[in-house]
Amino acid sequence: MKRSSALCLLAAAVTAVPVPALAYWQWRDANGHMVYSDVPPSAAAARILRGPGRVAGEYQPVEAATAAGGAKALQAAPAPAPAKASANPAAASAPTAEEAFQKRREARLKAAADEARKESESAEREARCAQLRNYASGLQNGMRAAVAGPDGSLQHLNSEQRQAEMLRTSASLEKNCN
Repeated sequence: MKRSSALCLLAAAVTAVPVPALAYWQWRDANGHMVYSDVPPSAAAARILRGPGRVAGEYQPVEAATAAGGAKALQAAPAPAPAKASANPAAASAPTAEEAFQKRREARLKAAADEARKESESAEREARCAQLRNYASGLQNGMRAAVAGPDGSLQHLNSEQRQAEMLRTSASLEKNCN
């Protein structure tokens, strides 16, 4: 009984690994540093430790498989040579997979930050407009209103000042809240 429950626990632990956690590439770069990315590496196949849906050591480049014709090519395909510096400056400045990944990541983060900023500004604007509408409604309904005087004391509005305040408030609503 203990043995079957231990096997069940082991099976549950193995299947508990989320699928997206396995959808990445892992390899060692030319300096020996471990690199993780969602983009296939340009490193030699011998340096690739893990790919999406593949076990360590099974990775073979897709180009080699399609060029030689299928599954036999996967076993016999030579590893691609590491990129060497050439006389062509355009080839030397081509981004690596890691640089491309970082660039896409930064673009996504910047877009998310911009979207969050826009949503925040929109929410603040709506809150200010709601307050301004409430103030205009109060002025129109004859609620008692006051403004701060030059010395900081409250001065209640008379009918002329109330009319001018209503005009100023409606102009502000038209300009900023429509």
